[in-house]
Amino acid sequence: MNSCVDRFLVRVNYAWRLIATGISFVFFGLGGVVASLTLFSVLYLFPVNRQKRSIYAQYMVSLLFRSFIWFMNLCGLLTYEINGRELLKEKGQLVIANHPTLLDVVFLISLIPRANCIVKEQLWHNPLILGAVSAAGYIKNNSQQLMAQCDGSLKRQDSLIIFPGGTRDHGERPLVFLRGAANVALFSAHDITPVVIRCEPQTLGKGHAWYKIPKTPPHFVINILPDIAIQPFLVTGNRQSKMSRELTAYIEGFYEKNIEF
Repeated sequence: MNSCVDRFLVRVNYAWRLIATGISFVFFGLGGVVASLTLFSVLYLFPVNRQKRSIYAQYMVSLLFRSFIWFMNLCGLLTYEINGRELLKEKGQLVIANHPTLLDVVFLISLIPRANCIVKEQLWHNPLILGAVSAAGYIKNNSQQLMAQCDGSLKRQDSLIIFPGGTRDHGERPLVFLRGAANVALFSAHDITPVVIRCEPQTLGKGHAWYKIPKTPPHFVINILPDIAIQPFLVTGNRQSKMSRELTAYIEGFYEKNIEF
């Protein structure tokens, strides 16, 4: 009898989480549209310079993302733990992370009030979220001045978030990262704050439909680790490509050691 009741409750819980997941993403989408058309558009009415407007917008995005994570946790859709939070400063860090799920950037921006990031160019052509992307000063991934814009963002004391993998991964081994994060670190001579993200059971990975939820709520573990010093990789006389290749290989090895597959 108890086993029948248990199975019934499991099915009810699964059905609830499936419905609530759909509702969450509808709210996320609609919230982005409403905020873009109201909050972020209103910022342009205030007599402030572009930098201050970006700072205000970044704080707004962080607050909205924090609210979204809180809502999903309240609904029983996920649990999470954050280790090393004291290593995340309020501003001015070059933050890199592995990218197992769609929610990684939501978690990171929710933890970093003044966060900038590199976004796909097509987001700048989406009228529904253009207000938020533009107001926050996010950087286009195909910009011809990408390095200079990233360096400028760090110099303005934004915290810049980069996923070295470039896109969500499938948990493949060995890890293969692009050189973008290394190039930014070398160009700006800025130490790297590494964040390791784990999610068990896996959900919202690349090619993973939102409605294919796991049998139990996913648990996120977000580990913020001590900075990777950039100075040892800035070798006078070495070509940029060589330094970038060596730093990327080091970052790959670092994550191989710290991710529990």
